[in-house]
Amino acid sequence: MAQAEVYISKEEALKNIFSSFDKDTIETMVFNGQPIEVSTVTKEGKVIGWAVALDEMGKIKPVTFLVGIDVQGNVLDVYVLEYRDMFGSEIKRKSFLRQFKGKALQDPIKIGKDIDAVTQATISSRAASSAVKKSLQIVEEFRKKQ
Repeated sequence: MAQAEVYISKEEALKNIFSSFDKDTIETMVFNGQPIEVSTVTKEGKVIGWAVALDEMGKIKPVTFLVGIDVQGNVLDVYVLEYRDMFGSEIKRKSFLRQFKGKALQDPIKIGKDIDAVTQATISSRAASSAVKKSLQIVEEFRKKQ
């Protein structure tokens, strides 16, 4: 059985994505039956983006991601917070995750189309793509409320 490996805390990842924020307001919501935590990130009272924390299934166990999205609806960065499977942890590499930067809801965000999978980690790569796509869909609802 694989031991959960924590790579970075949610708080640390949030600071890396939004280096100048002064507050994040967390809201837990359910998206397609799945609990998801959304942080609305502000600076001096103005929304500067959102961070979505969610689990996506790897081959056997879930992978926890944090996806940072700006007010225009573009991905700023993606972090693997926790990895629980035995294989495929290479998706935590920046060389893989940086492919999502700048992606927006209208982009395919599909393995083999605009995202290259990590060799021998196709399922984990798909999990990352799914997490980003879901995060963009969720943030679109938050953007509409602004």
